[in-house]
Amino acid sequence: MSAAKPARSTQLDGWRAVGVLGVMWLHWAPREWRGAFPFEIGLYFFLTLTGFLITRILLKDRAKGEESGASWKSSSFRTFQTRRALRIMIPCYLAMLFAIAAGASDIRENPGWYFAHLSNFHIAFLPEYPGGTAHYWTLAIQQQFYLLWPIFIFLLPRKSLIPFSILCIAIAPISRAILEQHFPSVHHAGAITTSALDYLGAGSLLALLFSKGAKPGNRRLSLAAWICFACYLPLYCLSEADIQIPVLRHLQQTFLSFAMIGLISATLVGLPGRLGRWLETPSMQHIGKLSYGLYLFHATVPMALGWVLPFLWNGGDSQLMLALRLIVFALSSWGIAWLCWRYVEVPLAKMKQRFN
Repeated sequence: MSAAKPARSTQLDGWRAVGVLGVMWLHWAPREWRGAFPFEIGLYFFLTLTGFLITRILLKDRAKGEESGASWKSSSFRTFQTRRALRIMIPCYLAMLFAIAAGASDIRENPGWYFAHLSNFHIAFLPEYPGGTAHYWTLAIQQQFYLLWPIFIFLLPRKSLIPFSILCIAIAPISRAILEQHFPSVHHAGAITTSALDYLGAGSLLALLFSKGAKPGNRRLSLAAWICFACYLPLYCLSEADIQIPVLRHLQQTFLSFAMIGLISATLVGLPGRLGRWLETPSMQHIGKLSYGLYLFHATVPMALGWVLPFLWNGGDSQLMLALRLIVFALSSWGIAWLCWRYVEVPLAKMKQRFN
């Protein structure tokens, strides 16, 4: 019998479930059902978590390589890229093919941007996010991070890693400000890679602090995270009211990224009470297990269902029909995500173990 997963690990999977459910609701539910709640936080949580987990892996690879006393950087880089390809890229390419088959027009007309993992730059210049593939801007940024971040972690002196992560965090609000003020053709400044560096950089900073001896659940870190969340919340509310505060509005997402690493840090200790128990429930663990597949396919599933069940789109927009659509979307997305997990992700994970 295998040992049970520690609470901190299962709770992190629970947060993955929360994040992907929020993104699905954002993309499926009508505006009046969503209200003013920032369900897009799920997108930013995944980026922050990516920064943390990938940096932690790379630091372990670096430590093992340096301890070996042999040449390690090139082989470690190749091994890391192979593991990422097996874990991330192959399911992503399958989802792209599914989107093309389902009739997502933007990826059909611009496949090169998507398959080269540069779709975030393409999407940034579109007046509206493309139907069925709007979420690919985050996937593209993650792939770019996987490619470039190992180079910095492996080559920079250890004493320079924390300052470099802080520099990346600082670049993001500056990037958003410059793009919005001087590049009017960029309609979605946040989709440009430099504008998302605060999420990735903050997650990386957390991993680096832990490598220096900081402990998960650190009280000063928790306090800083709550202060940042307290700064983010009014800025978000003002933004929803179409009230923009110069300078501070570009720091809104940076505050959120620091709040996110506080959440990750607290979760690694194990959250107590009902919240912790809820994150550990079998249903949340199951959704967390399927979260990557759900994220990949959820935006394209409604398009595919238009071919299979056209009555969903021809039955009007009554409250009952909207509810029926959401139920069918959810069940269909779950089914496709489970198939992806069972027949693609699990076999690839076994192959990936050969490179650990």
